[in-house]
Amino acid sequence: MNIKKNAIFIAAFLALYWIVPLGINGQQAAANDPVLNFDHAWKTLDRNYGQFLVKHVDWDALYRLYRPMVSATTTDPELWDILLSMMGHLNDAHLALADGKRRVAGGRNNGSFTNDEFSLNLVKSKYLQGKFTEALGGSFISGWLGAGAGYLYIGDLKDGLEPITKTIDAVMAEFAKARVMIVDVRNNPGGTGRAVEIVAGRFADRRRHYETDRTRYGPKHDDFWPENFCHIEPGGPLQYNGPTVLLTDRISASAAEGFTLAMRVLPHVTVVGETTEGALSSQFPERMPNGWTLWVAFKECRDHEGVCWDGVGIPPDLRVNNTAADIAAGRDRMLEFAKLYLEKGAPALQDEAKSLVDVKISLVNEYARLAKDKGVEAAVAMLNAERTARSGMYFFSPEEAMQGAVSFLARRQYAEALGLLRACRGDFPTLAHTYAMLAQAYIGLGDVASAETSMKEGEKVEPMFSWERTQIEQARLALRKAQLGSAAKLFGESLAVGGVPAAEKKLKQLLKSRLNGPVFDEADFNALGYKLLQENRLELSLYVFEKSARLYPDSWNAWDSLGEAAAKANRKEQAIASYRKSLELNPGNKNGLEMLRKLEQ
Repeated sequence: MNIKKNAIFIAAFLALYWIVPLGINGQQAAANDPVLNFDHAWKTLDRNYGQFLVKHVDWDALYRLYRPMVSATTTDPELWDILLSMMGHLNDAHLALADGKRRVAGGRNNGSFTNDEFSLNLVKSKYLQGKFTEALGGSFISGWLGAGAGYLYIGDLKDGLEPITKTIDAVMAEFAKARVMIVDVRNNPGGTGRAVEIVAGRFADRRRHYETDRTRYGPKHDDFWPENFCHIEPGGPLQYNGPTVLLTDRISASAAEGFTLAMRVLPHVTVVGETTEGALSSQFPERMPNGWTLWVAFKECRDHEGVCWDGVGIPPDLRVNNTAADIAAGRDRMLEFAKLYLEKGAPALQDEAKSLVDVKISLVNEYARLAKDKGVEAAVAMLNAERTARSGMYFFSPEEAMQGAVSFLARRQYAEALGLLRACRGDFPTLAHTYAMLAQAYIGLGDVASAETSMKEGEKVEPMFSWERTQIEQARLALRKAQLGSAAKLFGESLAVGGVPAAEKKLKQLLKSRLNGPVFDEADFNALGYKLLQENRLELSLYVFEKSARLYPDSWNAWDSLGEAAAKANRKEQAIASYRKSLELNPGNKNGLEMLRKLEQ
């Protein structure tokens, strides 16, 4: 499997698991200790959960209540129930516990909500007139409810930004002459925040502030990064500013709720339906010692008026509900009301002046624009001047800074990343993974000495997220490779010049100096194998993957990659054996399961 390595990750995008080694029975027993796992879960939430203050929760009191319930003899089912009971007091659907077979949330929707009060098939068969369009696997459905009444159903916002952008622009072109619009996010479980702004921007009349969030970062419950301001503004070739109804229900969650916050600040939009689920914070997965996954909500999110709807749900402007009996009888009361309201009610524009109060400009976005247009020096000068001035017109978000730095590093724009990361270190010196990212930027520029200095500075800062430690280790590995060289790179160079015999000789030499010589990194061997595979040099690719599997015999990914290469080289038996080995090491390898199923047909 081609896994990207040496990337820089942040929690809003991707979290890496903390893995406890379970190689022997004693370690396995220790990892499964109920007290250890209870304490790990409690401490993780104590350290990272973002809404203790807004919900007025005494987390220490809950520890005193629930900790005595756990002992060395507590069974897994008992521990599962105890943890969920404790988490349930936080009433947060973005807090969840999963064991590979099930995932149960700690909010009011812990799986008890059903979708029998909404039927998309009913909408399509009864209410949409004529042909309708389905896009992105049915995530977007658009059609007409009658003369001049457009209807857009958004089932989720999980597809990539580019396909979502193309789809919503096609929809807006379809409805360019619509008299009224109904946008429906019922039964929508969420997606990505950036997609929220792309789609809502097609309905925006001007730039407006719709949400403010803070990321919990620090040992105390009131330790937060500075506020991050979220805005929508007109986007794309066409925008619709006519009378619009947004339909929501109690299963509209996560990004669907961000979308609701964005749409409800538009004067021409009326929210109709039921209160949403109430799960707005971002979340990251934390691997517990026993292998369970604890999903942690690490933000505090408020609307443009400062109200936090987490655990409560965003209320509609006009409440209308369906019942299961309505749907069974072939009636969608919400949709019928919305259509009648637009046709007969002629709704007036709402006063949304408060959404114009905190309209600010992102310094990170300005930095990226200026770096592109006028160069890095001009961008750095602007960034430093505005950070010093603190005029109130701009905001500098560490989360956006990290996201921007990730993008620059991915594009190998190391100087641009460096300017942004230096500013972030200056304003937020306790942000641990900044130092690792700085090291990556310095390494990219060939300044190994500065990379080493950055890593040493970072040793004085305590990481708050477990995934930061993995990221810091990745930076240390990259620094070692910059200092000592990469074994896989040297192996690949010998293979390119002298073929397999030269590669064999070089590998023997490298193995002799493995402790203090060029660095052996499984990811590098994996990348070399895929490079050859993409070049259609199947035999050489297979050779590299075979070597990788021997070097890293306990790596499920090494065997998965070998299986893929063997399959493409028409070595069916070897492919089957490799995938079986991968699955033996990691039964959750879905790619391996699917490939093995196809090969054994």
